[in-house]
Amino acid sequence: MRARILMAVLVLAGTAGLSRADEKAPAALERGELDKRIVAVVYEAAVLGTDLFNPPRSNHDGCARLYQGTLLAVIPLLDHRPKLQTAAKARLERARGMKPVDAATELRVALDEIQNEIAPPKKDSTTKTSLWERLGGEKDVRTLVRAAWLNAAESAAPFRDKKVDAAKVEQALVAFVSANSGGALKYSGADLKSALGGVAFTDADFDTLSDKMVEQLKKTKLTEVDLAALGKAWGGVRKDFVEKPKN
Repeated sequence: MRARILMAVLVLAGTAGLSRADEKAPAALERGELDKRIVAVVYEAAVLGTDLFNPPRSNHDGCARLYQGTLLAVIPLLDHRPKLQTAAKARLERARGMKPVDAATELRVALDEIQNEIAPPKKDSTTKTSLWERLGGEKDVRTLVRAAWLNAAESAAPFRDKKVDAAKVEQALVAFVSANSGGALKYSGADLKSALGGVAFTDADFDTLSDKMVEQLKKTKLTEVDLAALGKAWGGVRKDFVEKPKN
């Protein structure tokens, strides 16, 4: 696996070897070709990282290091996309002080943002689609949910509680969006409650997460009608998320 990534990085950077003085230097890559290579490397790292992160391997440290190495190689090549480069640098720096499972999640967001910015999924405007499809399906919804959770964790302590299984919470929330937007994933309130680990999330905490989710959704190309429909559905997860005090 490491050999594959190393080879991909070398091909991407175009520095597999030093040219002899008497050889003609290769022509510089066009930006379009460079973008294609960046996307290819990011995609490969995402596929390999998913396999590392998820059971049965559950190698969160290995996954985080893979993502970190990929970003360290790719970020210098994004100088023609300064906003994307700055955002990726910020997530890379933010991940340095995190435990492996959180670092892997943070760095995956950076990789997803690079891929979605450079090579967004093509949509057929002539075909009627479900809200789930207009959201971009599981991959894009997962990116939205993950980013919203990480941003909420910056301002509310319960999101950082070690009892919370962030990966399972993410899966449950993705399934909730799917079940309420025409997707195939089925939602279970019990799965979400279990993943939250008994941490006492309040209504204010849920509102924080909701605000961060809205911020992410506004970055999409959804219509106001779609946003309103999804916002109404999102409120339904509050009952499973908030831990009400026992009398």
